[in-house]
Amino acid sequence: MPLLEALDNNLETYRIFGGNVGATEVISISKCEIELVPGSKPYIGKPTSERDQSQEQTGRLSTFRVTSSDELNLVAGLVEWDTAAPEIKPIDLLGGLQKHNALDNRGSMTLVHARDGNWLAPLRVMKYSPDKKYFTLHGATTDEIDEFLGQSITDLLFEVGALKVGTRQEIDGETNKTAKQLAMLVAPGDLRTLAVAYTVTRPLAVINDFGLVF
Repeated sequence: MPLLEALDNNLETYRIFGGNVGATEVISISKCEIELVPGSKPYIGKPTSERDQSQEQTGRLSTFRVTSSDELNLVAGLVEWDTAAPEIKPIDLLGGLQKHNALDNRGSMTLVHARDGNWLAPLRVMKYSPDKKYFTLHGATTDEIDEFLGQSITDLLFEVGALKVGTRQEIDGETNKTAKQLAMLVAPGDLRTLAVAYTVTRPLAVINDFGLVF
């Protein structure tokens, strides 16, 4: 099975090489396939949660590849930073259509440490903005996601490993301005469930032109 190795900050390009590195799981969802790459590697970069800070940080990167029937080839990953909030972020857009460029440097998913010790993942969605003329992250309902996904997002997330799905108030007791935001709880380090949630709310939303009125 292929192993994809990456270093941030343009220090190296991606390399694929063979060898006995363990099983690679492939998950098919709608028009996309997700390849979970075994293992993790050291990573250097700037956390999205601390974008105003100029200093780079170190962490561990676990990667997955998202490919689609319309030519998308995107490498993304879970970065567990040493001193910042973990996140799912795009690592390298290796191919795709012009609209897929929206996934190249936007759409990171910053994770929050929930009250029970698990990770809370906000389920914001890449949606086309008629005013801005490109895709940006927006809040969405389960009904809106179900429509472009073609099945229940809630059922799918529970099937792959989510612990809870609902508003941040429902699953973590939040009472602030993000309390009504859709989110899920996962076990720390659950790359499988996070990769599925990221693929649905980012690549699949763009592929299906979510928000675009024809």
